[in-house]
Amino acid sequence: MTAGGRWTDAALDGLRREGDDRARRCLDALHAEHGTRAASLVFGTMSANDDPPPGDAPAALGEFFADTRDLPAGVDRARLHRGEDVFLTHAFSAALVLLAKSLPAGYAAPSLALVLNISGDLIRSPYRRLLGVLQMVVNVCASRGFEPGGRAVVTAQKLRLLHEGVRRIARRRLPDFEARYGVPVNHEDMLATILGFSYLVLMGFRRLGVGLTREAEEDYWYVWRVFAQCMGLDAARLPADVDDAGAFYAAYARRHYVPAARNPDGVALAAANLGMLRGLIPRPLRWLGLGVAPAFYMRELLTEEECARVGIPRVHGHRLLRVLLALLTRAGLGPRATDARERHVHAAISRAIFQGMIDRAWHGEVRFRVPATLADLRRLA
Repeated sequence: MTAGGRWTDAALDGLRREGDDRARRCLDALHAEHGTRAASLVFGTMSANDDPPPGDAPAALGEFFADTRDLPAGVDRARLHRGEDVFLTHAFSAALVLLAKSLPAGYAAPSLALVLNISGDLIRSPYRRLLGVLQMVVNVCASRGFEPGGRAVVTAQKLRLLHEGVRRIARRRLPDFEARYGVPVNHEDMLATILGFSYLVLMGFRRLGVGLTREAEEDYWYVWRVFAQCMGLDAARLPADVDDAGAFYAAYARRHYVPAARNPDGVALAAANLGMLRGLIPRPLRWLGLGVAPAFYMRELLTEEECARVGIPRVHGHRLLRVLLALLTRAGLGPRATDARERHVHAAISRAIFQGMIDRAWHGEVRFRVPATLADLRRLA
């Protein structure tokens, strides 16, 4: 069987029927004990910090965290560490790809866009979505994140509860969703989202000329493969390697990505995300005409068809802008990298966007390079 042969419609339809039974039982128990406060307890757990629930938390939460804290059997910890190092070495380029490729690409699936836009908050406050995604990726790829009680493990546990809460909200607010798209936050959509943070990042690295070896690419994918298992996905139904991940992603795109006219939520999310990124470019660079940099990178990292699906506008003078970005960085007029690993024009632009996030959040007082904890995330948002 070829790498793409396993991702048949029948197999993927099966993934669309799957949610998270363990998280469902936890919320059922919370609802039985606390009634309408159950959802508040779950969402409060997500926003508090990077630690498991305290000792006085409801018993159902404590039991869930105890039951889901172990890594899958046979995990190669040395390989996990190598994969984490790939992210840490190229963190700013990874962030750029996430913002300019992974997020807008995912908006092309109505099943994802509808759930993401269920409250309208992401269009009114796309900043929250951006920070939440970056915080999650940092947690998953942080050094030693898969150690007992590590950020990656706790993040997976909290996301499982959050997703179950979202399923319940979606069923109330989008009564026709399940008949059209399957279980809200189902395993096919979850896996596609995880590939956005892994496979699409690797494809973006290739496009930007980051120069990873094939072994490094596989190690980075391995981190996310283990994380997917921590999220409750079956190891036997996950892509085995980067090529297999590409085959899954191609099948998912064929099945779910639609033209812009059929996906107004996705177009609105992409427009809000692009507008926010433009606003984060430092003013001096905008004066030099680099306010188009976010759209430029989206056009560079996405195909013409992918851009059309979510309404990313054309940017005239691609080649000239690419040269200008390089000249600004070399001349010291653009954002300078302090680490030799970050002295790449694309990483420099991403670093500038991070600086804009910091300036907006704390009125110019620089406190950190990326959010370090969920508490930092809450303060920013």
